[in-house]
Order: sequence, then structure tokens, then C-alpha cells
Amino acid sequence: MMLGCAGTGRPPLHAAPSLLSHTTPAMNTAGFWLNHYPNPDAVILSGSEIVRFNERIREEFHLIKDLSRPAVPLSGKELRARLMKGLDDLQGRKLVFLSGRRPPKEYWAAARHAINLDAIPAQVPHQYGLIVSYADQRFLPYEQGLYVKANDIDFDELQNSALDIGTPVIVLHHSGDGKWLLVESSTSVGWVRAENVGLATEGQVRPFWSVPFVVVIAPRADLYLNIEMTEFYGSVLMGVRLPLGQWHNHGMEVLVPQRLSNGTATLTPVFVSADQVREGYLLYTPREVLRQALKMVHQPYGWGGMYGAQDCSRFLQEVFATFGLELPRDSKDQIKIGETLAAWTDTTPATEKLHLLEEQGIGGITILGMKGHIMLYLGSMDGRPYAIHATWAYRTPGPKGDTTFVLNRVVVSDLSLGEGSKRGSLLERLNAVKIVR
Repeated sequence: MMLGCAGTGRPPLHAAPSLLSHTTPAMNTAGFWLNHYPNPDAVILSGSEIVRFNERIREEFHLIKDLSRPAVPLSGKELRARLMKGLDDLQGRKLVFLSGRRPPKEYWAAARHAINLDAIPAQVPHQYGLIVSYADQRFLPYEQGLYVKANDIDFDELQNSALDIGTPVIVLHHSGDGKWLLVESSTSVGWVRAENVGLATEGQVRPFWSVPFVVVIAPRADLYLNIEMTEFYGSVLMGVRLPLGQWHNHGMEVLVPQRLSNGTATLTPVFVSADQVREGYLLYTPREVLRQALKMVHQPYGWGGMYGAQDCSRFLQEVFATFGLELPRDSKDQIKIGETLAAWTDTTPATEKLHLLEEQGIGGITILGMKGHIMLYLGSMDGRPYAIHATWAYRTPGPKGDTTFVLNRVVVSDLSLGEGSKRGSLLERLNAVKIVR
């Protein structure tokens, strides 16, 4: 069983090998896959087509939001209902603390008080904000986590997502103690620490949607307060878009938000190395997608963006964001977009899946979905389909049951991974194939 986006019911853990079975070191490079590609520089979607692609995700699927557009008024009644439903859903899941102890009734009563329902006005005001430092986004305004099983520390079920520096948000509400804000980004809603948000005007937020801008093309880009790049400010992940200030000899000046003592935002120039960013988006071709994806090999795994890292769906978000493509946050939503190649049931023969991938899969722009996990298809070699994905672990069968091997990183693997385990291989579990175009 692949535990890429879920950490439930796992057997004893073991360290995974650095190089997985059926892979070679060369497979961790873009060049290897490009060598087998007939036309890697063909443009998949133009800039205007990408705009229409994003528009369809917003208008047809309602999976992302354009926060730059005039807001639809949100009533306090609707917001209260959303928060109550979220709390009831969490309570109904019978989650536990790390110790394995179930939260008592008092915990849920305190949580109901913390989300501060009585303070929600009849009409929720439209207040912009900017994320000033990498921020975990939570389902409740609590740092303490809840888990499916005891000691499942890497899979905190209160972790919704994470927001990077410069992310525009709408501030919807505040916690009872004022230390948390409920914010909506273009792809998620949840609670973040108030200290990580600067309240902003539309004029301050507008540059983060406008040109000129840079997009991060490295797995992580470091930001500095001085042009000599010795005073570290912070870092941002692949796909982050920031307003461009000026060019310099070895770097670029970009704008980031800082939070003033009164809670409002101010825009500050910082400096970033020119090799970590690009002015404007990359051209959407298989070559560029493979280059971006393979840059991420061995980058750490982080459930819901925990630890400043990426899970399976965030990995795809980061890669495709460098082209201006706005993917939804969760794997179950990502597999709804794009051009459908196949949708399979649990009884679909593996041979049928293999045939379709070899005949119609396009390496770099084909995504592979299954329950709880999503991957980027690379291509087939010697009858084996390969993918790159952010994953936590995989299972192998043994005489006393399955053994879990922890990867905890972005890897290239073939789809036989997990073969013979109780849940089966990646290929056996594969249920949907989409081309992102």
C-alpha cells in the first residue's frame, strides 16, 4: 500500500532504500525522459489557453477562486453554518491525540468557543490580507494536533494546507482569543496564526496579481533584505509568484509583505538570486514540465504542507504553477480537471491500464489518480510505467504481514510499487488518468 497522502493503519516502519527497485539514477533526471520523447518542445497550451483553462476550473468545477474579482457577499449565517459543520465533521471522525486518548467533551466545547461564532456579524466584511511568513492553515484554531491513530505524528488531521509568503487571502473571521484568523486563499479555507497575516488594502494586494512578476522555478528560493544577499529574510517554494521590482547584476528585487505592529501589511523590497526565479511564467511544454518536476526529486514530504514541505497534491500544484496553471489543492479535486483518458474500477485488469498508458499517456502532462494519492506520469520503459510523486511510504508483503518502508520525499518509481501488499500496487489502485490541457 502506498501511503502517499494518508498515514492510517500502518505496520512497523523501516527505512526505504535510496534507489527504488526498477529505477536507475538516470531516471531521476529530466534528460533521461526527454531522450525518449518525440516532441518535447511542443507547446501544450498557450498563455491565453492557460487563462481559459483556469477559468474553467473556477466556473465549471468551482475548485479554485479568483480573489481579485469582486467578492460575492458572504452572510454571517452561512459562515456560522460552515464552521459548525466543519466542527461536527471533525468530532464525528473519532480522532485522537498523539497519546491515543480521545478528546473529551470539554475539548469540543472549548473548540466551539474558540471559533467564536457569536462574534460573526450579519454580513462578513471583505477584508484582504497578505501572508507574511510561511503559515500552516488549520481546520481549528489550535496548534495541538488530532490523529487517526496514536503516535501518527506526521499526519495531523487538523492540518488543512499551508500558505507561502505573499499569498493573498480574504480574512473572514477571528478566533475568540484573537490569535488566529480564518482566511480564504484561492484554493483553501482555514485558520492561520494572526502573526502570519498582514491586513491589506486592495491596492496593496493588487501587485500580487499584476505584471511584472517573477515566479519561483527552484524547489525553494531564498529571500534577502540586502542586495549582497547576506541578511536572510525567508524562503518561498516553487511556483510562488511575487511582484518584480528591479533587476540587478546577480539577482532580482521583489516585493514581499511584512506585518506592522498594528496588524496591517506593508510592502518591502527583498532580493532573490536570478537563477531561482524567472520573470513571467515558463512556456508550457513537456520539456519544461519534466525539468520542473525532476528538480523536486528528494525534496521532503509534508502532509498538508507541514514542515514547509509538500504532499502529493501540493507537489503538482507547485510544478504546474510555474506555467500559470492553477490546480486545486486536494488530489480528489485535481483528478477532476483536464482531458480524461480513462476512469477505471477496482476490477479493471492491469493489462488494460498498461496499454492505455503506453499508447496515450504523455510524460510530464499526464496525472494519475487513485484514492488518496496523485502522481505525474513520466513514461514507460520496458513495459513498466513510471511516475514522479511526493509520498510518505510504501508497503511490501512479508511472512507476517506487510512491511512499511518510509520514503518521506519526492521519488521516481514504477507503478509496481506496493505489489503483493494488502492494498496492492500503484497500478492496481490506479483509477483515473487525465491530461492537463
